Amino acid sequence: MAIYSFWIFDKHCNCIFDREWTLLSNSSSGTINSKQNEETAKLLYGMIYSLRSVTQKLSKEGTDNEVKSISIGKFRIHTYCTASGLWFVLLSDYKQASYSHVLQYIHSHIYVKYVTRNLLSPYDFAENENETRGQGFRKINNRNFISTLESFLAPMILQ
Repeated sequence: MAIYSFWIFDKHCNCIFDREWTLLSNSSSGTINSKQNEETAKLLYGMIYSLRSVTQKLSKEGTDNEVKSISIGKFRIHTYCTASGLWFVLLSDYKQASYSHVLQYIHSHIYVKYVTRNLLSPYDFAENENETRGQGFRKINNRNFISTLESFLAPMILQ
């Protein structure tokens, strides 16, 4: 079982962080916040957003029906949506049952500590009102966030 990539999307559909691992034998391989991943980020967010809207329309009012995991061929996509509209997405091997507890931990213990509580980090990653629906350019570049995230996910990458 392996992790292939990790994504964070804001409430404006902008990918504010992406990390992709290319070699499973080396947890430091791959890219962070790569321009090459912009189209993939848009497709990934669009698929998750569409499935979420379909499940909300099909469910009864008052029930909390949410997409938490999607299996596609050799991959499984794990999602976690926060109350503030952030989406944490993890792409893993299809054999992994659920990483929802991992995504909740990343949000509450790593993201909140190094990004939300950081006074130098922007509250909203869209620079202006026109930068919505996937047009954002700001990314999370906090070294402490990245290193803590890397060390937390490293044992799961090598599985």
